[in-house]
Amino acid sequence: MKIADRDGICRLERYEGNDNVVILPEEVNGKPLSVIGAKAFLSCREIERLELPETVERIEDWAFAHMKNLKEIVMPARKITFGKKVFLGCRNLKRVSLSGAEGIYEGISCFLASMVVFMEEQPVEPEFAGDSEGQWEWLKKYDTALLQYLDREDSYGFEPAFIGWFNVEDVDDQQQDFIRERQKCKITLAFQRLLYAERLAKGTEQKLSEYLLKAGMLVAELFAEEKNEYGGDVRYYKIWQRIGGFEVLSAQDLLDRLPDADPEVRAFLMECELAGGTDAFFADLAL
Repeated sequence: MKIADRDGICRLERYEGNDNVVILPEEVNGKPLSVIGAKAFLSCREIERLELPETVERIEDWAFAHMKNLKEIVMPARKITFGKKVFLGCRNLKRVSLSGAEGIYEGISCFLASMVVFMEEQPVEPEFAGDSEGQWEWLKKYDTALLQYLDREDSYGFEPAFIGWFNVEDVDDQQQDFIRERQKCKITLAFQRLLYAERLAKGTEQKLSEYLLKAGMLVAELFAEEKNEYGGDVRYYKIWQRIGGFEVLSAQDLLDRLPDADPEVRAFLMECELAGGTDAFFADLAL
């Protein structure tokens, strides 16, 4: 690790290792490590779990950008100042765990990860999420931010990549790919909140359900993607059933699309099909 002491402040300038799990020390040369510098872990693709010390107070621009395999980061439940695009490109980040926090609802770490990966403009505020009482106020803010994110235009934030010579059609293709990925992100967030549904307001639940039902065919694509967490987790299919999804995308249709699905998933879908949990008319409309 490259460490610098600037004006008495100890900061990590650059991580240079290749470990899968990295636990940063609280002190370096007798001084608390308080700053993670800009681009300190930029494109460190080996790291899957990163644990920050309790002494961290500031995380600068792009500090963890493009850590492609980062799945979990542990940070203190305290006030931390974040720079720009700290988690840019960290699409595999599933959990932001809070050290020193007690009595925290299990969904909070998932929602924190979703916030920093998908809703970059929203404040992280781990000090509130890490308090056994304050977490519920934080969760209300998260739900508000989530609904705003779902309502936002899918093209919001699109910027074409100008590489060499290309024409208008190239830009259109880029935008369509961007919109499709944005829609998949929104589906992911809606499913996640319905999965961890503690203190979920009825109105919010209805809006999340309506969004998923409108995105029926794209939901089917996500279920069928081999690298996606949905395909092998029966809990998501139970959510789909609960919100009336089989009236849009039938259990039989999903069975046809998922010939190699997890046995538990296929067994559940077969039970739903045998129980008459489909509506051929609505299924045909969805197609």
